[in-house]
Amino acid sequence: RNMTAETLNFGPEWLRALSSGGSVTSPPPSPAMPKYKLAEYRYGREEMLALYVKDNKVPEDMQDKEFAAILQEEPMQPLALVPLTEEERQRQG
Repeated sequence: RNMTAETLNFGPEWLRALSSGGSVTSPPPSPAMPKYKLAEYRYGREEMLALYVKDNKVPEDMQDKEFAAILQEEPMQPLALVPLTEEERQRQG
């Protein structure tokens, strides 16, 4: 049985029209996303990276044994500043 001869019985109407040989220039516009109130204070990637100071030390009040379990002497760099490994570069293609 030839599958291409069958009409598409699911999916949006514009897709069915397309599969049955109808001419469809573009799908209809997507329904509008609900309008969310954007955060009053928003920061982009560059702004956040600009706030990073490489030589910042652990704050005095956190050098207490209470925080020892979660503290690292050397804070990690933001991942955006860490160069990709060879494997990651290859995966990016």
